[in-house]
Amino acid sequence: MPEESLRLFFSYSHKDETLRDELAKHLTILEWQGVISSWHDRKILPGQEWDHQINDNLNTADIILLLISSDFLF
Repeated sequence: MPEESLRLFFSYSHKDETLRDELAKHLTILEWQGVISSWHDRKILPGQEWDHQINDNLNTADIILLLISSDFLF
């Protein structure tokens, strides 16, 4: 098991949220094992500055996953 988990940042269109959730299910075992920790914008709590949260998590991510679809591009 790694000493520190890799930080994973999901970038996606909200129209693809169900697809992001499906992918997250497949990655759950890696989270349980402490290999990765994941973050996406739905983890922003009410009252938090969303742009600050996104920038902080994007800048500290080890892996940035772009879930590219036609909705993501347009």
